[in-house]
Amino acid sequence: MKYTTNIMRRVLIVLGVMTVLTAGACRNWKHKSPEERAEWVTKRITKELDLNDGQKQTLTAIKNDLLAKHAAEKSERDAQLKQFTELMRKDTVDAAKLADLKKKHQQMRDRAEEYFLTKLVEFHKVLTPEQRNKSADLLQKHMSRFMGEK
Repeated sequence: MKYTTNIMRRVLIVLGVMTVLTAGACRNWKHKSPEERAEWVTKRITKELDLNDGQKQTLTAIKNDLLAKHAAEKSERDAQLKQFTELMRKDTVDAAKLADLKKKHQQMRDRAEEYFLTKLVEFHKVLTPEQRNKSADLLQKHMSRFMGEK
């Protein structure tokens, strides 16, 4: 029993430190709000892929849809954060409540990813073959840099 408690404390400490570091890293992002980040990304995509007016309109509509969905889920994210912080303030953490909170968070992320993928397919349809190839090259370049490769 004592061994399990020690492990749980260590896990919570690590999770707490990771949360603080992640929050700190997000604050250092050049564009702080989701709207600013989305605007920066759409400008970058427009520039890099040399989008025409119709493609720009599609990209803007997708950006607006994603931002609206993000805003609509704010109360759910806030409620999850409140539940997590309440758990962290207690002398002991209920592992079942923590697991339930994790499950709800993962379900919300899965829904967001599915929605994003449908929007990605929508955007992919308006790209020319050259733009698709260039976007794949840019993605590969970004991911290799992200993964620490040169």
